[in-house]
Amino acid sequence: MQTTGPRHPASVLIRLLVADDRLVVREGLKRLVAASSEITVVGEAATRDEVLAQVRATEPDVLLLDLFLGTPTILGLIRDVKRRHPGCRVLVLNVQGQDPDARRMMETGAAGYLSKDHSRRQLIDAIQQVARGASYVSPSLASTLISGLGGAGGRPRHEVLSTREYQVLCLFGSGISFKQIAAELGVSPKTVSTYRSRICDKLKLSSNAAIIRYAIEHHLVPSAPSTLPRRRKSPTDKSARR
Repeated sequence: MQTTGPRHPASVLIRLLVADDRLVVREGLKRLVAASSEITVVGEAATRDEVLAQVRATEPDVLLLDLFLGTPTILGLIRDVKRRHPGCRVLVLNVQGQDPDARRMMETGAAGYLSKDHSRRQLIDAIQQVARGASYVSPSLASTLISGLGGAGGRPRHEVLSTREYQVLCLFGSGISFKQIAAELGVSPKTVSTYRSRICDKLKLSSNAAIIRYAIEHHLVPSAPSTLPRRRKSPTDKSARR
C-alpha cells in the first residue's frame, strides 16, 4: 500500500541506516540492499542509543528499524527519531513473526512497515518509496489496515490504550519490573502502577500474569527475552545470604 508525497530525487543515492540488534541480520540486510544502485548504507546500529547517535552522525534518508530492537518501546524510539531528525524516514521491519499494531506505528511516525514475508524486491521498493515521501505497507498487511479504518470490529482490545499505556503493556509483557519500566519510560514507579491499573481496567485483566499472557498471545513482545538489564542482587540482599 503506497501513498504519494514529496519525492527524493531519483538521481541522488538514498542514504540508509540499518538498525537491528543481531549482527547476522544486519549483514544480511546490507547484502540484500546492495543489489540496488540507488541505495547506499551509511551506518548501522544495534541499540536504541546507537540508533539516535547514528541518525545524528550519518543523517540518513531512511532508517530501516527492526521491530524488536532490544526494547519493547519502539514507539518511543520512532517518536524520538522523528522529533530530533524530522527528515529521516522510518521503515519498520519485522523478521520474527506476527505483526503487532502496524497501524499504531504508522500513526506514531513510521513511514512504512514490512512484514516477515517480504522479498528482496519488496524491501528495496519499500526503501525507495519511503525515501521519496510515500508510505509503504507490505501487501499482506494492506487489506487488514484498510479494513480496520472503518471501525473497531475485529480489532484487538489493546487498540483502546493510549500510547503510554501500550508501552507499559509491552514492557510488562517482557517480564520487566515496575522499577525498570519506570526507568525506561522516565516516570515514577507510582505512575507505572497507575498505567497498569488503567490497562487492567480497559482490557479486563486481573493480574500481572494476565497482562504478560495477553502481551504474548497478541505478539506484542519479541520471541527472545528482553535485552533490558535485569536487577542484580547485591551482597546485602537476604536472598544472597546463606
